[in-house]
Amino acid sequence: MKQFKLAYDLHPWLRRVSWGLLAVAGIGIYYLSGGFPPRAWMLLFAVLPQLAHLWALRGPAIALPVTLLVFQSLTWLITWGLFIGVCGAMIRLWRLMQHERKEFEADLQEAHDEITEEQDMLPWSPLPLPARQKPPMTLTKSFEKEPLTPTHSWQRQLSLHLNVGVGWNVGTTRKHKPNEDSLVAFQGTCIYNCRLLPFGLFVVADGMGGYAHGQDASYLAIQTVLQSVLPSIVGSEEMTDDILAEVLVEGVEQANLAVLQRSQEVKAEMGATITAAFVMDTTAFVVNVGDSRTYHYRACEGLSQVTRDHSHVARLVAAGQIGRDEIYTHPDRNQVYRGLGAESRVKVDRFTVPLQGNDCLMLCSDGLWEMVRDPEIENTLKEMGSNPELASKTLVRAALKGGGLDNISVIVVQVAPATV
Repeated sequence: MKQFKLAYDLHPWLRRVSWGLLAVAGIGIYYLSGGFPPRAWMLLFAVLPQLAHLWALRGPAIALPVTLLVFQSLTWLITWGLFIGVCGAMIRLWRLMQHERKEFEADLQEAHDEITEEQDMLPWSPLPLPARQKPPMTLTKSFEKEPLTPTHSWQRQLSLHLNVGVGWNVGTTRKHKPNEDSLVAFQGTCIYNCRLLPFGLFVVADGMGGYAHGQDASYLAIQTVLQSVLPSIVGSEEMTDDILAEVLVEGVEQANLAVLQRSQEVKAEMGATITAAFVMDTTAFVVNVGDSRTYHYRACEGLSQVTRDHSHVARLVAAGQIGRDEIYTHPDRNQVYRGLGAESRVKVDRFTVPLQGNDCLMLCSDGLWEMVRDPEIENTLKEMGSNPELASKTLVRAALKGGGLDNISVIVVQVAPATV
């Protein structure tokens, strides 16, 4: 039933088919039963007062016809009861969807108003990135006063640019304790295959091991990934896709060693889950350890989870022992079998995602995806993926509304066609 509700909310065609089938069923029941009320009911009501008289005339011979009449009446009673019950459930579901849609629009407007207020408080109004960028100027070798001419060739090679929004909240139940999540969204420009290209490095880490140690572990993991990846990217003259993916994996492996070393120094168990995405040109290189996730959204394909959870419940789903929806309520949903800082070596899953204009990447900790189901994430990215800042704020609000049982971290990255 839960799966049907999710599909009903997500697919308009399913709503139309459901109401169409319900209408056909109603018409069929009406004609088969002889209208409403059914003929069997009317006949039964006519027979019951005359039952004693009929028994005196026919005796036991009337037992079978009366029994069949009662059975037929009960059958139509159950049939009409089920039909009316289903109609009532569909109407309640429709009203619930309308209520949730109004709440969603109210949250959207509230988040938009907050962003507008924040921008109004700035001493200047920020312009879009392409409008603020000044093209490099070419100087002549002589000292004559010749006009400086802009060179636009490198700008034409910037086929895409990245718009980024970030959300970070301690949650509802832990609001008086440190946030164990850490995240970073870093953008720059480098030379790649003899082209000047923008790149982005996005990381979300969720600390484990108690509040102080968890916070330390996630921050250390983020810091180590940055210190490992950025010098390798900027300092390399021969960078390929394979090398980029390997550099990102090595960065997470270094983070694992750093967290393990800190754990041994403080003599306390500590660890972290992590997901990271390195976006170069039209490709995203994604890695993860644990149950922090990266999603990919494309309008024509919908939402898909790029990473795989290294958790106990994910194994149960893969083995067919529980359904996918049960991971949100399973008592062992927070148990991970792979994380940073547990051993000296860690297996890092890697993925490559081809990107197109208007695609979205979303990185998040389990504090978001456990509170906000995939259909709602997809709907949010569909409605406001072109405004990642608004999308990230809305997702955090949705996670808080869903219970806010854990720290919440989310990075929304929109891959937008550059205007030159």
